[in-house]
Amino acid sequence: MKINIKTHSKLSFRFGVVASVFAALVATSLATVNAETTPILGQRCENEGSNTGISSTSLICVKDKAGNLVWARVKVNSSGGQPQPAIRVSGGSIEFHHWRGEDQAYFDKIISQFQAANPGTTVKQVILDSTSYANLAYSKISTNPKAAIFATMRGAQFKQFYDGGLLRDISSERFVTNNIVKSALTPGIVDGKIYGAPYQALFNNPLYNADMFAKKGWKVPTNFTQVLAFCKTAKAAGVIPFAWPAATRGNGGQIFNSFLMNSAPDIATLTKNIADLEAGTTDLTTAWFKGIATKYQQMGDAGCFPDNVSGYNDTVAPSDFALGKAAIYPCGTFCMAAVTKVNPDMAGKMKMMGLILTDDKPIYEGITNNTFILSVNAKASTKDQQVARAFMSFLLQPSIAQYYGVASSQHTSVVNADYSANVDLLNTSDIMGKKLLLAPRFLFLLPQAKVRDVVEDALIAAATGSNLTTMLAEKSKIIKQNLGK
Repeated sequence: MKINIKTHSKLSFRFGVVASVFAALVATSLATVNAETTPILGQRCENEGSNTGISSTSLICVKDKAGNLVWARVKVNSSGGQPQPAIRVSGGSIEFHHWRGEDQAYFDKIISQFQAANPGTTVKQVILDSTSYANLAYSKISTNPKAAIFATMRGAQFKQFYDGGLLRDISSERFVTNNIVKSALTPGIVDGKIYGAPYQALFNNPLYNADMFAKKGWKVPTNFTQVLAFCKTAKAAGVIPFAWPAATRGNGGQIFNSFLMNSAPDIATLTKNIADLEAGTTDLTTAWFKGIATKYQQMGDAGCFPDNVSGYNDTVAPSDFALGKAAIYPCGTFCMAAVTKVNPDMAGKMKMMGLILTDDKPIYEGITNNTFILSVNAKASTKDQQVARAFMSFLLQPSIAQYYGVASSQHTSVVNADYSANVDLLNTSDIMGKKLLLAPRFLFLLPQAKVRDVVEDALIAAATGSNLTTMLAEKSKIIKQNLGK
């Protein structure tokens, strides 16, 4: 029986997320890296055939022309064969809406190249910060047909735009099917049709200062007991263990992925737990959620987080990490550029860890995500849609994606892009050899303010020492009010 998502069925979307997780796990099932050496392009390796996963930035241990085993780049698969060239358009003016203000200069350069290749065209960036974009983008774009191309966040926002009829079907666009890693397309697919092209391949795992760890003789914690012990050790040394920007929802919320990661015995149970919260059939007082909140509290008690963490934002956090005041920045690969902007000497010193919050054998070892989903506005004029299609095809060129990836320190979902010019991308590519979960934070599908914001506020409160029983009951009441229960 086919479920029509236009009936606002959450099940279809949530099933799509489960499918995405499955695809992600299939993509990493070939990962057999032994950790004798850190996988770095061109350097020696030991086990022929071991690899860091199937993605644009993947590495594989192969023999070079001299017969030496070295790390080389994996050739990735698209769904439609050879990458397609950009399409051309003559004239037209459109807006490109997104939240990546830190990438404005890089997109400006790309836009200049696009406009030069397509005389008479104009593309204007319209940028909001991530929190404002999550809350306001739909209202702004739905009333502005000149916003002919835009990015959406995976999950609730993508669903909102789909339900509003703003996403053009791009299933037949060969510059999408041929130019994007096949498994990366899943978050942009609804009922078998492609409505968005996920541009970024993210890893939502904490960054750690590998140079600091080496100099101080610290081992990267691999279970929850070790996490708590590390926090006490780092704090005693005058170092902030985790520079957690709890005051900034977008980046502060990334750590929630790690807490969700192994909180349930399987993805189906985790999906149901979150769906039940959003349906109002359960609340935050359940054993499952209280278990998550308790771990936030335990990390707070162990001194894992900065003082006054509820006021600690994503301006201070990358600065503290970049300047050696903090050992770990629990954000993700998309935060590396902010770190090196503060301190260029941090280039090559960042590595990625899985934040394992269990002492049992973990089901998953890290978080991946495909987001910054590019879509064409179905309500724009025919001409403006043509310009938007041309611009999207330009963004999806391997050479353009390569420039963007290297410049912004972002892995992308585009095939045949070479990131060897960015040591931070290469140093974090070994995470692809882990068993990864598609970012579970985005299993929340309702508008953020109704449930997810309240949930994350509850966890911040837990980390700051609130009485769990009282606080979780109060936050549960707020959620029920938001749901009209």
